[in-house]
Amino acid sequence: MKRIYYVSRFSRKLRLEELGAIDRVSREKNPQRRITGFLVCLGDTFFQVLEGPDKAVDHLFFGVIANDPRHKEVLCLKSEPGVAKRLFPDWHMRIFDLNAQGETLPFAFRQMLTALLDSHYLLAQYTQPSVLHMLERGVNPSSLPPQRKQATVFFSDIIGFSLFSQWLTPSQLIEVVNSHIEMCTEVISQHGGEVNKITGDGLLAYFSHHESDAAIGASLDLLRKMSRRRQRASANSPLRCLYGGVGLAHGSVYEGNVGFALKRDFTILGNTVNLASRLESYTRELEVRLIMNKESVTSAKQEWKFISLGKHRLKGQPTASELYSVEGLDSLNVQEVYRVIQGEFSG
Repeated sequence: MKRIYYVSRFSRKLRLEELGAIDRVSREKNPQRRITGFLVCLGDTFFQVLEGPDKAVDHLFFGVIANDPRHKEVLCLKSEPGVAKRLFPDWHMRIFDLNAQGETLPFAFRQMLTALLDSHYLLAQYTQPSVLHMLERGVNPSSLPPQRKQATVFFSDIIGFSLFSQWLTPSQLIEVVNSHIEMCTEVISQHGGEVNKITGDGLLAYFSHHESDAAIGASLDLLRKMSRRRQRASANSPLRCLYGGVGLAHGSVYEGNVGFALKRDFTILGNTVNLASRLESYTRELEVRLIMNKESVTSAKQEWKFISLGKHRLKGQPTASELYSVEGLDSLNVQEVYRVIQGEFSG
């Protein structure tokens, strides 16, 4: 058997008769499904425990509840496989509507449960997206074995960040970083990639499918977004000087848990990851906005107009390799960017 604990928010306010309908359907169907548990309704939040045969619990949670338009932000708190004994054998779904209890429910208990749920959603904002997706599916990421896979690794950071950090106020500096991270996250999500980690002013992500087209598309969208943001920024805004480079490397990566009990990270490792970072740094040397390795080009299926940047020996790489970009991108005058940042904000 399996037991799942989950929380969800209401997409709209539920009427009393709707809760009654949930109660009736549960009493009617759950004995046939051999599902037991309970449901708590508090404020705009559901907290529910489901236990029963694996297939029945998975169908109810992933097939029914996760797709119910009355729910949003469905988050699996805990999934327990291999359950030998039920905790609630006599409850085919006991419903507790704490909103209807009034003063009979101790105020302190209501406050404690509300704070617990709010804290969980706050922590979810700081959790790596791929790990959060596993938790939402009831997968324990700490139990996954390491694996080797093909991926296109994306790395981008801010050009001239050291100058920004010297002369901007803390709020201005965070505005610049957040703007860059926001744009990266948007395009990566839109193209089906996974944000792996925020590295100060930079961001590491990867695209797990075999082709690199999604990563190239995300990179070009990012550069277009940055251009529009510079154009729309106000006269005194540091966003007028927001430029970023992008490095793409296609190849083998190792994915798994690193760290110990006090600090653990589910991440990707390997030379392909290091190469993506080196390629991004090399955008300053070659004064181009996007650099990718040959494997990114050969794995692409779409009709991109690639241009060769010649062979180069990158730091940490055993041999020189041919680098590529995409035709039509504006050149990057790094020294001019540095000069403008210094001239605008050093005083």
